[in-house]
Amino acid sequence: MRFDFSEFPFNERAFSDRPMAFARPEVTRFLTALIELMALESGPRAARAAWQAAQTANLLRHATDRSPFWRSRIGAEKALAKLPILSRADLRDQVSREGALLGPADRIAVKTHASSGSSGEPVSFFISEMNGNYNALRSIAQYLLEGRDLTLNRTRIKSSKKMIEGGLAVERERSWLAALAPYIKAGGSRRMDILRPDIDRMWAEMKKEPIGYLATSPSALESLLQRVEPIEFKRAGLAMLVLIAEPLDPEVRRRFAEVGVPARETYSCEEVGPIAFECDRCVGHFHVATSNVIVETVGEERLAVDGSAVGEVLLTHLHSYATPFIRYEIGDLAALAERCPCGHDGPTLSNIVGRTKGLLKHPDGRLLRIHIRAGDMTAIAPLDEYRVRQTGPATLVVEIGGRASLTPAETSAFVDAMRVRAGEGFSIEVRAVEKIDWGHSVKRLGFHNEIL
Repeated sequence: MRFDFSEFPFNERAFSDRPMAFARPEVTRFLTALIELMALESGPRAARAAWQAAQTANLLRHATDRSPFWRSRIGAEKALAKLPILSRADLRDQVSREGALLGPADRIAVKTHASSGSSGEPVSFFISEMNGNYNALRSIAQYLLEGRDLTLNRTRIKSSKKMIEGGLAVERERSWLAALAPYIKAGGSRRMDILRPDIDRMWAEMKKEPIGYLATSPSALESLLQRVEPIEFKRAGLAMLVLIAEPLDPEVRRRFAEVGVPARETYSCEEVGPIAFECDRCVGHFHVATSNVIVETVGEERLAVDGSAVGEVLLTHLHSYATPFIRYEIGDLAALAERCPCGHDGPTLSNIVGRTKGLLKHPDGRLLRIHIRAGDMTAIAPLDEYRVRQTGPATLVVEIGGRASLTPAETSAFVDAMRVRAGEGFSIEVRAVEKIDWGHSVKRLGFHNEIL
């Protein structure tokens, strides 16, 4: 076993110039937290299990002490797996009745947060300052766990619901690791907020500096792919795709792999933050962020997607002291294993289906993934946006945004495209609309199932 920092990109004046000190105190605290997270998630299973048991007991005790809602649910029960499942309706009830379970006397900052609304109406809840700090730390820890080059730039694309002049706003910082900036040489940071941007202008902006790590949603990436080939991303300095918010289309992953650009998906949700990170050696397998959550799955005996058994994902957020998430039914499906094929000795998820609302249900009851690519839709006809909804057991509605009308040939082409992707047995209606009503959701997903 070797543990050293011989390849770590230290600044020349990284260490302290004070007597009897090694590093600056603020840097030491940050590095200590990073090492703790990495040791916990990559260390021995027995030590990790003992830590999780202790954290679970702490959370249950806090919830019981502060909340009549949780007191009635937990009672004298000590085994997590025997507690009732927490639904979204249960969560709304607890939040509306009791508010946050941390107060001024706790001296921990608390703020209101909400889910994305991708599976329906957003759910409001409370998070503490610690939750935000953890999310930032755990994201950085993944770069260190994989040995990624910290000196590369990081470009973040984020969809916005607010009006943006020209559809694009850009913010730059000298380092994407600001907390460690005095200590190490890190790449620059660029955040691009978008709302129906001009793709050519957006790409011109991206090419101004080497892209480095591109953190984006697959839908934003597919919008760029309508005009830009993967090889052009590579030439513009793209080192890795870091996908968030939605599953990546396997075909898009394959196209980037062909030009030498790897992809990593992050499985997360607004309610708890990081859930699991894709293995760097086994595509489609995700190491659970055991420093943040305990994951369970239930119902495998009755659920299958694309013919493979999956279960309903339940999450216990170990740091959810403002609003407890204990055996929370997130609405996703996945297969859970004790370890990863790569050798990682920790819980691992695969066959993840992020929100059942993204599945197509056939009239015979089969649940299947469906991929609708932006490039395929825009190749049929000019459009601003699109969405496909399953509104009945055998009914699909295709909405084409930014069009007052469609020609018969365009309508027929969209119907044919849906039949290729969905299969036979569906009645398909195509509608031209000036603007798609996305409701409360901040995620503008290309497919939405309204019957699941």
